[in-house]
Amino acid sequence: MEPTAAQLAELARQLAGTAPNEIDCEAVLDCVAAYFEATQSGITPSADLAMVGQHLEVCPSCLEEFQALVRASAGE
Repeated sequence: MEPTAAQLAELARQLAGTAPNEIDCEAVLDCVAAYFEATQSGITPSADLAMVGQHLEVCPSCLEEFQALVRASAGE
């Protein structure tokens, strides 16, 4: 089964968003609460936490976890 044009476009988008110093999902999920606290308090995230933000831009699964944390903190 060959990928669709939309699937290839999404893959290209994700690849373009990667950085040489990527962190994996496990590392992101370990730091997502700290990233959330930093972003909510208006503090510029440290370099390590900035990598969490970069990962969230390209990983739908981790982004979903982050958004669940945001919703939970808002009482939703």
